[in-house]
Amino acid sequence: MKKLVFSVLALSLSIVPSITHAASLSTKGSTQVNIHGFTYVEFAWDKQTTGLPDLSNMPEPDPNSIAKYNTPLYRSTYNDINAQAESWLTRLCLGFKNSDAGIKGLIVGDFKGKSASGSRGNFRMRQAWFEHDLGNFKLRIGQAYILEEMRSSVSFASIKPAGYENKKMKRVPLIRLSTSVDLEKASIDLALAFESGNKVAVNSGKDTKNKALFVNRYTLPYPAARVITTFSTGFGAPAEVYVWGAVIPVFISDANGEYVSDKSETSYAFGVGFRLPVSMFRLGFDFHHTDGATGYSGLTDFEPASYYLSKSGDIEKTSTNTFNISAAYRPTKSITLACEYDQVKFDNNIFPSDPKVETVVGNIKIKTTKVTMLGVEWRHIKAKNFDVVGAGDDEFSGEQIYAIYKYLF
Repeated sequence: MKKLVFSVLALSLSIVPSITHAASLSTKGSTQVNIHGFTYVEFAWDKQTTGLPDLSNMPEPDPNSIAKYNTPLYRSTYNDINAQAESWLTRLCLGFKNSDAGIKGLIVGDFKGKSASGSRGNFRMRQAWFEHDLGNFKLRIGQAYILEEMRSSVSFASIKPAGYENKKMKRVPLIRLSTSVDLEKASIDLALAFESGNKVAVNSGKDTKNKALFVNRYTLPYPAARVITTFSTGFGAPAEVYVWGAVIPVFISDANGEYVSDKSETSYAFGVGFRLPVSMFRLGFDFHHTDGATGYSGLTDFEPASYYLSKSGDIEKTSTNTFNISAAYRPTKSITLACEYDQVKFDNNIFPSDPKVETVVGNIKIKTTKVTMLGVEWRHIKAKNFDVVGAGDDEFSGEQIYAIYKYLF
């Protein structure tokens, strides 16, 4: 025990803050362990929003809607500024590698976990995986980022624009097999995975007023595949083009199992995108479509369900179409300016109008030292037709300003 204490103490004293290098520790079994991460603080100022892309600081909702939609923010503060702050995303990472066994892995945690009373600040696990090197292939097992997660937005705030990055499903337990093919002027990365995010990808219905259906079980993790092609253009850094797809089997029911009981349904999703660097600029485009899988939209309480029961008794799927266009400019090694337009639109035959969220983003990142970064971001958000889930407000728009400071070690 004393040896362990002294080893950890020596390690902590030897850490030199660096973005690219982390302190390491040798353990029994020839495993190398390194410690890295960052401290993080975020401030936000919101007008007519609550910090989430789909949550408006709405007037009092329909009293007949379910309790979840009874927001505590009322008409008296509808047009006022609200402030938020957090440092829970401060992160600790343990990377490990055993060259003799051909194994590497990662354990990542932050402090956004909830206590029994519901308050934030508890340590929680984000990732925990190991990867076998099988020659031309790599086999990853554990909780890791899904293949569909492409970090599609230029936003650096903890809450991404509507349409992207569902926090509940972007890291799930999975089994992933990947390989890379090197060509003369290009490389192709291929990956296939079975991911345990079925119940989040297919959003269960909370809207009993409109007869939304819910996911009660799944029998197999869903298969997902991704192809990334990287190639030289001669205009700057290599360009990147990707495509991904997923097939998501679930079993759905209505609230009482009276009309639909444990019925097998299959949702699907696919996406494409590219990153094109040209000198000091980088252009980006992303698009994804889902059918019966609204969980990819990244929304929360006011997200339409993936399945509804129509008046005629038919099961209706909700589809989504999401895209964004972005541009980033890096005039110096220390400064990056970026802007983006995002849109996510929902479609279902039972909706009187298609719900839609649009977001405009502009930000600046400044590398204040070799190990610190300051970021300021502005957003304008506009949403409409979300009355289909009983929110009691048909349309809203709002402004958000984020400021973050990060120290990497």
